[in-house]
Amino acid sequence: MKRITIGAALLTSMLSFAQEKKDTIKSNDIEEVVVSGRYYQKYKLNEVSGSLRIQTPILELPQNVQSVSSQVLADQITLNMSEGIVRNVSGARKVEHWDNVYSNVFMRGASIATFMNGMNVSSTWGPINPDASIIDRIEFVKGPAGFMGSMGDPAGFYNVVTKKPTGKFANSVRFTTGSYNLFRGEADLDGVLVKDGVLDYRLNLMGSSNNSWVENDKTSKIIVAPSITFRPTKTTTFTAQYNYQYLKFNQPGAYLMSNDGYASLNVHTNFNDPNFKKTEVKDQSLFLSLDQKLFKDWVWSTQYAYMDLNYDGGSWWGTFDPANKNVLNRTLSNWQAKGKNHIFQTYVRGKLNTGNIVHKIIAGFDYGDRKYNADFSSFAGGPFPIDIYNVQYGVDPTKLPSSDFYTLNTSAPFYNDQGVKYTSYYAQDQIEMFDNKLRLTLAGRYTSGKTYAAYPNLSPGTPIVPDTAGEFTPRVGISYSINENFSAYGIYDKTFVPQSGTGIHQTLITDPFRGQNIEFGLKKDWFGGRWNSTFAVYEIRRQNILVAGNSNENGGVAFQVPTGEQRARGFETDIKGEIIKGLNIIINYAYTDAKTVKDTDPTRIGVQSPGNAKNVQNTWVNYRFENGLMKGFGISAGYQYQGGRQSWYGVSATKDQSLPDYFDTNFGVSYTAKKFDVNLMLNNVLNKKLYSGYRGDAGEYAWIYNAPRNWRLSIGYKF
Repeated sequence: MKRITIGAALLTSMLSFAQEKKDTIKSNDIEEVVVSGRYYQKYKLNEVSGSLRIQTPILELPQNVQSVSSQVLADQITLNMSEGIVRNVSGARKVEHWDNVYSNVFMRGASIATFMNGMNVSSTWGPINPDASIIDRIEFVKGPAGFMGSMGDPAGFYNVVTKKPTGKFANSVRFTTGSYNLFRGEADLDGVLVKDGVLDYRLNLMGSSNNSWVENDKTSKIIVAPSITFRPTKTTTFTAQYNYQYLKFNQPGAYLMSNDGYASLNVHTNFNDPNFKKTEVKDQSLFLSLDQKLFKDWVWSTQYAYMDLNYDGGSWWGTFDPANKNVLNRTLSNWQAKGKNHIFQTYVRGKLNTGNIVHKIIAGFDYGDRKYNADFSSFAGGPFPIDIYNVQYGVDPTKLPSSDFYTLNTSAPFYNDQGVKYTSYYAQDQIEMFDNKLRLTLAGRYTSGKTYAAYPNLSPGTPIVPDTAGEFTPRVGISYSINENFSAYGIYDKTFVPQSGTGIHQTLITDPFRGQNIEFGLKKDWFGGRWNSTFAVYEIRRQNILVAGNSNENGGVAFQVPTGEQRARGFETDIKGEIIKGLNIIINYAYTDAKTVKDTDPTRIGVQSPGNAKNVQNTWVNYRFENGLMKGFGISAGYQYQGGRQSWYGVSATKDQSLPDYFDTNFGVSYTAKKFDVNLMLNNVLNKKLYSGYRGDAGEYAWIYNAPRNWRLSIGYKF
């Protein structure tokens, strides 16, 4: 906490920057609000995107929703979800595994789902890290959100809203360079094909190449993302978006292992060999949406998403030689994977009056079919030993797998076949009373879904038996406006996930995992809405967790009982916006007490939930000068503190999974003119060994370092 106090004292010594600010907001009855200003800072967003369906300003919404704008990402020179976007939201943390590929974000005691344009696109080892070049904003929805879905963990989700045509000519190019041979170019071409809003287009392009702070690691990435918006009539809007991403890298995550403790190896060490197979990922997604205004205040919206993900690569893992604790025996595995998602939504939203009461209604249908197939078969050759304190590269290529090994074999012993399929019906009535001073939300969703998984592969010809469940989940919320800038809210919401297990005497367990959230909060806009604060307290219960039964009661045969329970309690506060003219800040703090409260094994009761951190505090300050010789110049600084960290390894781990505290620092200088900007950022200013990891059951320590002190320079031009 001393570091936090020192950091806060340094940051609050900064004074404000000034830049002429214009909010150019294009809104339409059948579209989401799109912020399209070009020459100003925009940290505070007042509305959620249209992809979240609801018609309520954030201040009046009975839920904690935090939005991160693309302006924030640009100021922090953040390139994707793995690079600290979560620092802008209380309690959100990126937890490692293969962070070169996808982002595993934890919040409120559990891993949260990934949504894109309002549709759940979560999958095993995916989706690919959303890249900042196609992000308009990211919305973190805390707790269950029945208006979006009811099958999943009650911790919440983050929604990536991609860039769409704005109906204006607003083109830009950007070049970014930095440590480890980072070279990145972006183009954002936004314009009009047929005037008067009939046909608009947008094209986002990105190409990058960078090495790493570890040896023998390089990543290349290409993105092509065109989109169009077509309005054949004043009441009809059709939008089509296509995203293509290509990614090539040496390894998915630069894990290190040692028997001598965390961070016992040099930060530049790498166990990957340059002769090991590289991985290529091709990710394609198509988003189609149709909005039809039916009559005054009523809109019918339909969305469809198709996603196609292909991996062609390999991976390695290792165990220590029993005779020499410094020798790691690496083994190689195949990594061929395919993921396909089909997601469909259709709903109506609108409002009607009954006397002095206003009803804002949403009703609709959701369908999802998400599949993932992979082959993680191990290579029979090897192992490939290394001395972790004297790594020698150059494994003999003749001893490595041939190209025939790297195929997707459905008969392989480690073939992975899993997926999720569901249908869901939803209705919500937000009842506004007393001139919208009081808002009562009554909603319900019925979801019939199934999940299935077969890993390792079942015997040939044995069908996969899915976990199925159908549940009605209610949602009740209340929001009261103390005045026009100050509101209080409360919410009760539920979720579930199908599951199955083998109970005593070979009985089949079919009760689903269930989650629920009770939450209360305060929201306030300050000084005419220039900045806002949110405070929330909550309790989440995760129930019906499958735990081990007493095998002595079943003739020595292991079985399960659905009696486990985890509880997450905490409070969160977020402050965001322009405190005084030119001074934008993001300050947040979250206390999260997440632990097991029911288990058949008494030693697990009280154990902190995997991936949790009890204390997370972030500060970011951006200040730009308005007058004098310094006009247009800016400074920025920030830090992130995490305390009471727990690894993701699981409550059944036999070793202590606690991790040391984490403190990261950033500092930057910038200059902005009307069409030109340059931004220089120094990350990990204190050059600390920052890492996350876990302790294996054999006693080994495994971890992934964050980058040591490094710099980035970004230059942009708008035309």
